[in-house]
Amino acid sequence: MTERTRFAPSPTGHLHIGGARTALFSWLFARSKGGKFLLRFEDTDVERSKDEFKYSILKSLEWLNLVPDEEPIYQSRNLERHKSTALSLFEQGAAYYCDCSIEELEELRAVQIKNKQKPMYDGRSRDKNLEYEGKNVLRYKMPAVSTSFKDLILGDITVDNKELDDFIILRADGTPTYNFCAAVDDLDMKISTVIRGDDHLTNTIKQLNIVKSLNGNIPSYAHLPMVLSESGKRLSKRDGALDIMDYKSEGYLSEALLNYIVRLGWSKDEIEKFTMDELLSYFDLTDINSSASKFSQQLLDWYNNEYLKNSSNKYILEKINEGNQKIDPATPKILEIIEVLKKGAKTLVEIEQSILMFTEKPNIDADHELKNQENRELLLDFISQFREVDYSNIEDLNIFIKAYIKAKEIKFPQLGKPMRYALTGKSNAPSIGELLFLIGKEDSLVRLENFTK
Repeated sequence: MTERTRFAPSPTGHLHIGGARTALFSWLFARSKGGKFLLRFEDTDVERSKDEFKYSILKSLEWLNLVPDEEPIYQSRNLERHKSTALSLFEQGAAYYCDCSIEELEELRAVQIKNKQKPMYDGRSRDKNLEYEGKNVLRYKMPAVSTSFKDLILGDITVDNKELDDFIILRADGTPTYNFCAAVDDLDMKISTVIRGDDHLTNTIKQLNIVKSLNGNIPSYAHLPMVLSESGKRLSKRDGALDIMDYKSEGYLSEALLNYIVRLGWSKDEIEKFTMDELLSYFDLTDINSSASKFSQQLLDWYNNEYLKNSSNKYILEKINEGNQKIDPATPKILEIIEVLKKGAKTLVEIEQSILMFTEKPNIDADHELKNQENRELLLDFISQFREVDYSNIEDLNIFIKAYIKAKEIKFPQLGKPMRYALTGKSNAPSIGELLFLIGKEDSLVRLENFTK
């Protein structure tokens, strides 16, 4: 049987790290077994589901290169199929109508809470054999046994069905509910393995029983532990739960983000970096850790820096300019500038912003502590000798700088700090040899002279 997985987001928000990891693991599992990865939008919540979020999720998956193998399925377009299937369960005695009023259910809940019981429907309409009267909900009749399955990550799972109530599958207005729709859609899409977060464990028990009642092939299930913040709490935007496309706009490479995401709970020996072909070769659900992972901004930045350092300068320039021409490719020595900047850069945006120190004159604060008389005199003396330097390559410049420092009997920072600030207006910048060479002799002299005024 061909392996078929699905990623089934609700389009009520953008795609975040946790969802992207679920999509990645589903994609890897299907592709590693020669199968298919599918996408289903669970958009039956009409008020909260938005087209803008569907588009955003599609763009995020495209940027991550996790493109589904078939056209996306929209759950909201299958409502008649869901409704007719729910009615078939009623006809075979696996579901029943419930005529309890909202007030009656609220009173039941209040009593259960008062008695320190788990709030849940008590099945009071289960044996009434009611017919639909225009205001009834249709409830699934949970089998009076336990439900067991072998989770591909968490191992053997057994839940006493008494812990779950007879949940609604059709509302009073005839619209189907999430758990029922998901079970039917998984059947119709011939899903063989469902990979999702462990916060869906209760949903799995419900959906698994629905599939049994419909005499369908029960999928395998794999529940991923949550991704938490570094403090161990649920991820928030402040901790890294950004829209995936925000990572693109902030200058992260998709391949770096993917490599980071796959390492959230999964590992292969001591390997840190993977090509996609290597991931497809190595990936196995059984290697996923059964405990929660923690998001680390520092580690994500490390991965992005590693990928930047190992990317060609031309590729980085293309990525900076992707969709918007920001840096003129004809900028003098632009590829050499990128070569210097990428070594310590966390993001493409950082490189883009740092390029300006080579192409634009710096803003020098007249009251800056480095702009003192001693430093001005030192740089004036440096300028007088620098004019005569053979400005052909960076090696000659570095030899000249070392010789100048030795002759003046000063330490390198005594020259480096004021010169770096004079050339860029920044305290943190590449070495002065690299700056002088990449800015160019003429512009370097202008900047140094402006500082000494």
